[in-house]
Amino acid sequence: MRRPAPLHSVELGSTERQAILFLHGITGSRRYWQKRVRPLSLRYRLVLPDLLGFGLSPKPEIDYTMDVFRDSVRNLVEEIGLAGRPLTIVGHSLGSLIALEYAARYGAHVRRMVLFSVPRFSDPQTAHARFWRGSPHYRRLFNEHSLRETLAQMKRSGLEITLRYLFRFPWSVIVDAHKFTFRSLTSTLEHCLLNYPVDRILPAVPPIPILLVHGERDTVAPFESIRSLPAVYPRMRLESIRGTGHHLFLTHTRRCLEMIDKFLAEDEQPVPAGPSTPVGSDIHGTGA
Repeated sequence: MRRPAPLHSVELGSTERQAILFLHGITGSRRYWQKRVRPLSLRYRLVLPDLLGFGLSPKPEIDYTMDVFRDSVRNLVEEIGLAGRPLTIVGHSLGSLIALEYAARYGAHVRRMVLFSVPRFSDPQTAHARFWRGSPHYRRLFNEHSLRETLAQMKRSGLEITLRYLFRFPWSVIVDAHKFTFRSLTSTLEHCLLNYPVDRILPAVPPIPILLVHGERDTVAPFESIRSLPAVYPRMRLESIRGTGHHLFLTHTRRCLEMIDKFLAEDEQPVPAGPSTPVGSDIHGTGA
């Protein structure tokens, strides 16, 4: 297959510093992160691409599979000279799955990963049901503009989360949420979310430290589905945030940045065995 054109990306911070690669979720763009991660640019080199098919990146008429996303990210890493340098990857939702795929294939230089809202489903039917209940954008794909279901979703999420999303979603993120094609959106859903068993790739991921950050009221990627992961993969640690959902980086930006900063500052020691105690009043941490 012909190699796609380069991804569109922006960088913050000095190129001499340790690099962090940020991968957004489906329908997103680099602007999901851009303004809010600026404090980290004082200490790190930040690389924020638009994934293939989204934002300002190319949108070829292809099947948007995990291999395609993974290798397009690899092409970017090579183009900007990071292929042989230590790299930390931060991903949200779809971006977190791509991060895992990248680490499984090119993990020799991946130092750490921070994964927000990892979708983990047992089968396509469960994934479809979750997206249907948790995402009005997904329902619109099927021409189902259901006010009743949207109100039911708001009730499940709670007033606090609804208001946080209303006032904390940057307009730039909302605008970029429409910069995709029907093919890039539906093909990504089919190959990388509905029919993607994340458990297939997890055993191939190198034993690097991985921080999972999840909203306890996530209606798209349920918190319960990933609660057991640290017990199976000892290098994983799970931090949960109460009272928020799938876009916890936008609703709890400062707290998430603190988690990233603290996690990256740790030395490379194995995560202690056994569950950790809760951290703070709103954040729960578990590790194994």
